Amino acid sequence: MSNLAHLLQRYETHPKVISILEQLNGSATSIRLQLDGLTGAQESFAIAAAIKRDASKPARLHVVIASNKDEAAYRMNDLEGILGNAQVHFFPDSFKRPAAFEELNQTQILQRSETVSNISSPKQGDALVTYPEALFEKVVKPEILQESRIEVKKGERLDADFMIQVLVEYGFQRADFVYEPGQFSVRGGIIDLFSFGNELPYRIELFDDEVETLRTFDPLTQLSRQNLTSLHIIPNLNTRFERTQKASLLHVLPPNTVVWIRDIQFLVDRLQYCFERAEQFATKVSTLDSAELRDIFRDRAFLYPAEILEDLASHPLLFLDGKLDQLRKNFPALF
Repeated sequence: MSNLAHLLQRYETHPKVISILEQLNGSATSIRLQLDGLTGAQESFAIAAAIKRDASKPARLHVVIASNKDEAAYRMNDLEGILGNAQVHFFPDSFKRPAAFEELNQTQILQRSETVSNISSPKQGDALVTYPEALFEKVVKPEILQESRIEVKKGERLDADFMIQVLVEYGFQRADFVYEPGQFSVRGGIIDLFSFGNELPYRIELFDDEVETLRTFDPLTQLSRQNLTSLHIIPNLNTRFERTQKASLLHVLPPNTVVWIRDIQFLVDRLQYCFERAEQFATKVSTLDSAELRDIFRDRAFLYPAEILEDLASHPLLFLDGKLDQLRKNFPALF
């Protein structure tokens, strides 16, 4: 047994970790626990041990809210290294820089949609790591996203003109070659498209009006990566859906999700900062900005700090910083 596995096993059998899981299994959403005496990697080992030992049915998702994006990335690396094959998901914000709303990051927008889709039915040992700026943005409700998916199957009939109309309606832009989410191209009987819900673009080859082959491919080399029997097309999450079809990530999490919070005071302060920054930027958005960015601010696809606290209150909470008495005094809405 490696030193890492041995250390994790010691944490798994620690009375405090066992006590945490017993309380989670025996209590409703009102459970509030505070962990004392942990520093640095000890926190990650304690979280990882609780995740690995948790045998709740249905499977419980563990969400870790770090103080910032860098800390979240470190925490995710820690958990991946400790847990090995467990699914540790990362939920980023939609922008090139957190709380800087001038420029969107299409890769992170794609990652947000993939994460929401993956956590709707968590598996044993699943975890999600995020940070305040990512929680500040609304997400499309999973049931709405599911209804909006278009499925293409090998061997079925597909009208190329109709497909083009659908892609345009779903916020895709026509290009000579696809290299980022939201683009499609048509060359004879070949349709290339980069869905908003997949990390690689798809290639659909038609024989007359029948889907002959489906596969993913590398946009840089154009080489095939994987043959498929079916694929799902997801529309642009920022422009396709209305405000009423979006909600807080915390609101759409599975009911038995437990949330670990690094620093609740910093979380609230940062959410307030994001809100003020968004209010300022909204007054400056003009026709010179991208349509996608204008749509985000037109639909007010953000959350008030109080709304996020309200959603947090509906989950079991484990605090990695602060004293419960003081937290209860400062944040009565959570208790």
